[in-house]
Amino acid sequence: MSPRPYRMERRREASDENRLRIITAARELLSSPETSAKFSVEEVARRAGVARMTVYYQFGSLGGLLQALCDSLAIAGGINQLADAFRSPDPIEALDKFVAVFTGFWESDRAVLRALGALAVLDPEFSAVLEERSGWRRKGVRVLLERLAKQTGHPKSKHMNDAADQLYMLTSFSTYDTLAVKRTRDQVAALIQQLARQVVR
Repeated sequence: MSPRPYRMERRREASDENRLRIITAARELLSSPETSAKFSVEEVARRAGVARMTVYYQFGSLGGLLQALCDSLAIAGGINQLADAFRSPDPIEALDKFVAVFTGFWESDRAVLRALGALAVLDPEFSAVLEERSGWRRKGVRVLLERLAKQTGHPKSKHMNDAADQLYMLTSFSTYDTLAVKRTRDQVAALIQQLARQVVR
């Protein structure tokens, strides 16, 4: 047996390990206000114990690293459960599930998500990544509203844009983070579900 496939497999494993270490280091940096302010490719590389160029080799840019970090957070936070919401035949039940999935996601790593939002105000690269992710949520809201309109007649077409903006706001991290100060995740989910139903009715 040629040693070449074995060497290639070992290189792939080393690359995967480096990738995981870098994403973990990025998350750790963002997990507290003291270290999140120092977030940079250089600081991530130092914390991960790799060369700065290794970060660029793995992710291409700071934006690529942020995309990978957001993917990791989404997986850990259960965003994949959104598929169940869209499969629900009842549009109100689908809306409730949509809200529940996002409240679970926002709660899963609030410190890191809060830091990402704060850095997005200052850094266009952070802002671009988060705006893209938020755009996916906005599209999901629109799909749910169109299903509701088709099956229940509400919201009316002339109110569709306002309803979309309100649901987009209600399912945002900033809304969750504010409401969760004195409430449990389940309590926040129930409150947002109640408000969302008022929007569509």
